[in-house]
Amino acid sequence: MTKLLVGLLSVGVAFMPGQCTGSTVGIVDTQRVLNESVKALQFQKQLDDREKQMVADLAAIAPQVGKAELNARRARYLTELGQLKRDFEAQLTQQLSQAAGEIAREDHLRIVLVKAPIWAGGRDITQRVIDRLK
Repeated sequence: MTKLLVGLLSVGVAFMPGQCTGSTVGIVDTQRVLNESVKALQFQKQLDDREKQMVADLAAIAPQVGKAELNARRARYLTELGQLKRDFEAQLTQQLSQAAGEIAREDHLRIVLVKAPIWAGGRDITQRVIDRLK
C-alpha cells in the first residue's frame, strides 16, 4: 500500500501556479497516514476480519474435502483477498489524494510530496491529512 501512495504523491498531488506566499511545498508522511488514520485502520481491520473468516472456513472444510479442492479454495481466497486489498488501496489513495489536494488549495501549496529526507523547505501536512481521513 505504501508503494502505491508513494508513487502517487511523489509526483505531486496539487500544483497551484501563481501562489507564492510562505512555504509552497507540502509534505505527507504516508507511513504515518497508514498507521494512524481512521480510514486506513478501518480498511486494515476489514482485511484482517475477512482473512480470519477465510482461515476458519478452510479449517472447517479441510477434513471434508480432498487436497485438490482445499488448494483450489485456498487459491480463490487468496485471489479474493488480493482484490479486496487492491480495492481498499485504490479507495485510500483516492481519499488521501483528495485530502492532500484540499489542504494544498487551502494553504496555497504548489506541490505535495511524500516525506523523505529534506534539507531545505517544506511544511509537514501529515496530521491534517490524517484528520481528514476519518
